[in-house]
Amino acid sequence: MGEIDEFYKLIDRGREGNSAGLSLGLPKLEKYIEGLTPTTSYLIGAGSGVGKTTFIIYSFIYCPIMEDDKSKDVHFLYFSLEMTPAQILAKLISIYLYLHEGVSLSFADIFSRSKDQNGEAIILSDDNYELIKTCRPILEKFMDRITFVTGTLNAAKYVSEVSKYLKRFGEFNGDKYIPDNPNQILGIVVDHLNLVRASQGKSKKEEIDLISTYSVSFRNKCTIVSPINVMQLNRNANGQERLKQGLQEPDDSDLKETGSVFEDSMIALLLFNPVRAKLMTHRGYDIKQLGSNYRSIKCIKNRFGAADVAVGCAF
Repeated sequence: MGEIDEFYKLIDRGREGNSAGLSLGLPKLEKYIEGLTPTTSYLIGAGSGVGKTTFIIYSFIYCPIMEDDKSKDVHFLYFSLEMTPAQILAKLISIYLYLHEGVSLSFADIFSRSKDQNGEAIILSDDNYELIKTCRPILEKFMDRITFVTGTLNAAKYVSEVSKYLKRFGEFNGDKYIPDNPNQILGIVVDHLNLVRASQGKSKKEEIDLISTYSVSFRNKCTIVSPINVMQLNRNANGQERLKQGLQEPDDSDLKETGSVFEDSMIALLLFNPVRAKLMTHRGYDIKQLGSNYRSIKCIKNRFGAADVAVGCAF
């Protein structure tokens, strides 16, 4: 009768308002997926330079944290294999300044990395520097919710770091995990899986598959956990053939050769930049008018609702 009791327990949880997801900040997308929800495995894929990390930072980290739902008390363990914590904080504060102050400062602007037409460095202005200094409380809020893990990653390190992190929010009792707050959401981000390193006796693919397997185990055992895995697409033979036919948009065939990662995911999203594909229109959007900020987000797998749907957005 345990399964029936669990069934009614989940209904009661929803009736108490504890099952709704945290907003991703993209209403069109949230018509099809319910935001960031616990016990859900997400897979986000895109080609190089399309904006995987920016999308993750905005939709899966910034928006849930800023929603400030005390009962869900969202926190993140972020395996950042490409960017430093300071660089991710710059992206977070860039989003905050644009949404709350109407100030557009890119990652490059904040760190004075751009040059003008004469090759001179474009230095962050005094006014913008002072504005960023006033954002320290927001940065502290982000750092209170995000724990960064940098350096190389393999399956053994993943298990060790996630296990240690989970002990901050509950306790393991044999095969069970008892969370301090059963309504909490803990996002476990790997950005991105292609940068995982092989350990002695294992191939890189075996390490990635093991991490995916462990993420499912943590998800199922610790009901407050949601793995968020990011992958860079490498067009397979089928994808290359589709490119020859003028079908530039990626699909599930570009993920199915990733081994267990795609199979283990519950929701899989693909990002596409039509500008890189030199398209003038895409799914009814005028790309020439929208410019390089336009992205298509396609839900190719959804165990809880509609799949094979795409929405346009700008970021």
